[in-house]
Amino acid sequence: MRHTTSPTRTTLAATTLAVVALLAACADDAPGTTAGSLSGDSVPGDSVPGDSVPGVDRPCEPVNEGLEPDATSTVDITVIDYAFDRAEYTAEAGIVTFRVVNDGAAPHEVAFLPGGGDVPMRDGQPDEDALEAAGAFELEAFGPDQVCHATYELEPGTYTLFCIVPIDEDHTHYDEGMRATLVVT
Repeated sequence: MRHTTSPTRTTLAATTLAVVALLAACADDAPGTTAGSLSGDSVPGDSVPGDSVPGVDRPCEPVNEGLEPDATSTVDITVIDYAFDRAEYTAEAGIVTFRVVNDGAAPHEVAFLPGGGDVPMRDGQPDEDALEAAGAFELEAFGPDQVCHATYELEPGTYTLFCIVPIDEDHTHYDEGMRATLVVT
């Protein structure tokens, strides 16, 4: 007797495989990430820097696109491997859009630490709890040859800009000097 597969059984198997593939893709997010942190609607404190580290082909996830038309200024930032294009940036308090160009070969993020200063570390790694407590927020890492926008409402003060994308288990881009200062007046 010859065995044949019914169209219904084939469709059911294909649907099951698609659902399994989708769930596996969603499971790739690092612990601590949430759908909200990748939605492009994050606000300061919504996503802690370093929560997820995408691969080189990771697309840009713009932040607060809905605020961008209300921005009173735009700050242009170019990131390259282990550096920002300037040591210091300035902006006026209010709604500010950051236009970030990744001219490096690696993915980069731009994280913001209100109050400025060094990024808190624990056991040689960024201290995620301390960053969250300090109100740090970020434009999540995105791959090379992309431009990504993040818009935030900023209070006057000094912010440390930094990238803590890992290079290996023991080193991040921050360890290699990828930091700058933002002064908001």
